[in-house]
Amino acid sequence: MHPIIRTVSLNLDKPSPSDKRADKERLLDGLRGIGIDRPVEIDLKLLRRLPSYLRDHDFSITMTLGMTGDKGDTCKVIDIGKSLSYAVAVDIGTTNMVASIFDVIKKERIGSAEMENPQILTGPDVLTRVHLAMSGKGDYLHLLLIDGINELIRRICAEHGVATEDIGAVIFAGNTIMTHFLLNLSVDSISVEPYIPVAHKPAFISAGSIGVRIHEQGIAYVFPNAGSYVGGDIISGILFSGGYKQKEPFIIVDAGTNAEIVLGCEEWIMVGAGAAGPALESGIAEVGMRAEEGAISHIEMHNGDDTVTIKTIGDKKPKGICGSGMIDLISELYAAGIINQQGKLSGSSRNIRETNGAREYVLYESLDTVLVIKETDIENFLRSKAAMFSSLRVMVKAVGLCFRDIARFYVSGALGTGIDTDKAIRIGFIPDIDRSRFIALGNSSLAGAEMLLLDSSLIKDIDAICAMVTYREMNTDGEFMREFPAAMFIPHTNPEVLKC
Repeated sequence: MHPIIRTVSLNLDKPSPSDKRADKERLLDGLRGIGIDRPVEIDLKLLRRLPSYLRDHDFSITMTLGMTGDKGDTCKVIDIGKSLSYAVAVDIGTTNMVASIFDVIKKERIGSAEMENPQILTGPDVLTRVHLAMSGKGDYLHLLLIDGINELIRRICAEHGVATEDIGAVIFAGNTIMTHFLLNLSVDSISVEPYIPVAHKPAFISAGSIGVRIHEQGIAYVFPNAGSYVGGDIISGILFSGGYKQKEPFIIVDAGTNAEIVLGCEEWIMVGAGAAGPALESGIAEVGMRAEEGAISHIEMHNGDDTVTIKTIGDKKPKGICGSGMIDLISELYAAGIINQQGKLSGSSRNIRETNGAREYVLYESLDTVLVIKETDIENFLRSKAAMFSSLRVMVKAVGLCFRDIARFYVSGALGTGIDTDKAIRIGFIPDIDRSRFIALGNSSLAGAEMLLLDSSLIKDIDAICAMVTYREMNTDGEFMREFPAAMFIPHTNPEVLKC
């Protein structure tokens, strides 16, 4: 198992009247002698350094090699005389970007950093940014993203005492649109039927060619997409889950800015995508926010005394409510009889008030902060809940399965680490199956990229996953449209479907 970059040391035979091989060929023969029999590239700048280095070091040489090629089937000399041990994995989210830095020689994760995607200044969703790019601002969006990535890498390096020029490789995972912005590729054809990306498999490129500031010869790998709505972040998540190796069916749910659902096993994989995510962040509910410090993540209501116990991320003063907190809130309101099956504030509670003719529930109130949930917020959440469950049901039925046939149900992203399974099931957000089958994946997009950093042989697995994937468009699916209205109720107009 070799990492994406590695250091090798050679003692080469010295030139002689009977051995007049050129320095480059001597070096390549030495690499073949230790089992590196794939093509090796040497940049002209390094080639110019090679003669003096060999003779100054008595034809002993240490160098850093990195993978290149569409399938990682070639090598590149990144540096000679230097052992580069650091590499970075980056998850490019529509809203947030997260990076982790590794010592690939020690196979140790040193640390991580996170920041907002600077493109959010131009719009919270990818569609807004696509329209901006189509108006001639593609270069601007690319530069915004690259500047953000460079700042993220700079921060993580500064925090851990690593020079950016000592980073030999960076791996990116992101949705198809973010990948195109990263590479400064046109997105004009992605948003219109038949929805065609410029490239599915960018694979290995020079980091410098897109403006990423690491070692000047450093390599970058971009996780492939399998379609306009099946991006590298999903492929990376499937890799991390290991579901593609399992005989029994698995599901991955990733509810971020958008919601993607993966269903499959070792023989096939189906992916569906929809717009369920925004209601779980800041896109619809006025007090919604991402899972960060100050976000309400858990809620308990105490029947009888009308009190509410809330927990925030970082135990900070409440600023809003994130996805897991929203699920808790709706579930607890329903269990307490404060909202009915349609999500209307029909019960009695001292926390219900009316503003401008509209009913709302006061979740938290202090001298300077008031957090309320309006009936319109609840309705929007139920739309997202219905979209999530309907997508799950349609995909499972399409392949002749039932929910009880699912061996592992992975929940990805921040939602996965914070979700209360019982409360989510109570409102019909996820199916009612054995609780032990639910597994929180965390940031599976980043985790898959980290795996590849340490094990370059996974390139073959990534190619295999891409070949297995088929995509099902939910927004125009007739069966989805038929399932959706019933799922708008809590938990469902027919609760039995949650179990079958």
